[in-house]
Amino acid sequence: MSEQGQLPQRTSVFVLLWFLLIPAASAEGFALHTIQPGETYADVASMYNLPVDAVLEANGTQSVVVHPGDLIRVPLGEATGGYALPAPEPPPGFKLHVLQSGETLSAITERYGISMESLVGANPDLSSLDRLPVGVELLIPPAGTGLLVPWEQGLDLAGLIHHYGADPVDVVRANRLHTPNDLKPGMLLWLPGVEPTAALERLAKVRELENMYVWPVHGRITSYFGRRNLGMGTSNFHRGLDIAAPTGTPIVASRSGTVSFAGWSGSYGYLVRIRHAGGDETWYAHQSQILTSNGAWVDQNEVIGRIGSTGLSTGPHIHFEIRRNGTALNPLSELR
Repeated sequence: MSEQGQLPQRTSVFVLLWFLLIPAASAEGFALHTIQPGETYADVASMYNLPVDAVLEANGTQSVVVHPGDLIRVPLGEATGGYALPAPEPPPGFKLHVLQSGETLSAITERYGISMESLVGANPDLSSLDRLPVGVELLIPPAGTGLLVPWEQGLDLAGLIHHYGADPVDVVRANRLHTPNDLKPGMLLWLPGVEPTAALERLAKVRELENMYVWPVHGRITSYFGRRNLGMGTSNFHRGLDIAAPTGTPIVASRSGTVSFAGWSGSYGYLVRIRHAGGDETWYAHQSQILTSNGAWVDQNEVIGRIGSTGLSTGPHIHFEIRRNGTALNPLSELR
């Protein structure tokens, strides 16, 4: 196509941008409510925790007469309560994924061919990267980094784009905006190329807190991590902590994860191993009773067994290990 043939298309894009970047006039938001049989203005005002006069004023009337089927305005302002609004539709090209049992966010990004940054950008309000419950709905964006933000009445699109450092043409195209009327309060705008920095930093702090280890049992440490003297001129390297406690004392998971082994393991006696997000494992040996099963998900502080003296043991205690990439760590440097 010639330059002359392309000119009207380019002109229309920039004219559109010129209109879209004009600050929108501020206006008070309102919800629409359909009057049900038997309802009055007072009933609607009570639903939304508003004075009746505010509802009457929003509808330009002083009459309290209303009929079933009437569509009235309910001012939002400082109102709380009322009916929950449905979730807004995602921008064009987005998909919805419902988290299934055993799925991780890493597996989801691999499945859809996107980065973790892209997934976080499309879901900036995620509560966790590792502990999301089954059934959580995730928005899957097109390939490429970006940030999803809500559009609210009175926002200045030019200011919004400038604040995030987005490209105006990319924003218009990604959201298929044709006129200013396409901007609706509550809709979601995809800002291509914008890194979700704040969300990533918040989730990193959440992950740090989630990845803390707590004591599996409270008692007296009888053997520390490191080389120990066994007497008679012999020694070995002790890969964990031995914590003594009465037989039957509950043992809890030091951190949330999936049970990778639960059963008899020779010198460890009755042993439970738990695999955590990131690949770390915790080991809990010499139990008298195992109270979990292989493949089960356990929460931090959930009881998984009871203190015993099974396997190669000289008294009731737990042998506790933390392993990273197969290498035992000093639990005292990880426990909180």
